[in-house]
Amino acid sequence: MKTYRYTLKPLGPWATPWDADTIFAALCWQVLASPGAAGLADFLAAYREGKPPFVISSAFPEGWLPCPLSASVTELADSNVKRKRPVLVPEDQFRTLITGHGEIVPTIKPFPEPVRSGTRLHAAIDRVSGTTGGEGNLFQVDEWFLDKSLAQNMSLFVKVETGPEQFSNLLNRLSQEGLGKKRSTGRGAFQVIGEPVACEWMDATEGANGFVSLSPFIPAPDNPRDGRWSLIVKYPKFSPQADVSHPFKGRMVMFRPGSTFHGDNPIQAFYGQMIQGLTAEFSQAVHYALAFAVPIRWPESPQSAF
Repeated sequence: MKTYRYTLKPLGPWATPWDADTIFAALCWQVLASPGAAGLADFLAAYREGKPPFVISSAFPEGWLPCPLSASVTELADSNVKRKRPVLVPEDQFRTLITGHGEIVPTIKPFPEPVRSGTRLHAAIDRVSGTTGGEGNLFQVDEWFLDKSLAQNMSLFVKVETGPEQFSNLLNRLSQEGLGKKRSTGRGAFQVIGEPVACEWMDATEGANGFVSLSPFIPAPDNPRDGRWSLIVKYPKFSPQADVSHPFKGRMVMFRPGSTFHGDNPIQAFYGQMIQGLTAEFSQAVHYALAFAVPIRWPESPQSAF
């Protein structure tokens, strides 16, 4: 599979993280809109059979990527500052780290954070009266936005077997609706900037004997087990269009982006699995839990994740 980079311009804050599983679910609804239910069934069948039309990463601030957890962290001489690994590193440093060279050097000051967070108050609408009702109907919604001094756009990566045309079509259609919750108020709105750019350096690393994931994922039974990882607990929901009596898919424990694992050469384009059997009400439902794998050369003496 070949990797391409898409540049996305956020048109405002977003209220749902740009995780790969969230983006994939939104793209599935675009497939359902056209070519329709039969087309979506064929589309998902390819994933169940281990032959996905494309594999996507989470979206990251342009010029930044997850810090591989296999990377070594140096000691700060004459300092009692606890060693800390950044969540994101500049792309040029990421490219050095995946070759097995270079180290993370902690600093006294916090590492730069190109994504900032905040909250916004919203008024709950009474379903009977259609108004905001009395007092106490305000609630907070978390939202995120870019620090424009560090990044102007977001980058999304996709692996495809042939060309990126199908993915480009779906992504452009999704951009007309926005991503995630509160999109009716403009949250998650974005534009696709320019054409996809090939990223050959993500497809092969000299001497690769492992991989770093650029997406949250759940490993398949035969996937590598030796690695450095961090976990995230997610509570994904069905889309409002889904024919189910409740919106909750359940609790999922996934590896965070940046998790690294040893692997045999050649490193596969993806690992993980599609989660099925979420509810008897909606037997066709699946949850995207594939790892967008970037080959890495494991450092000779990686230090423990912390």
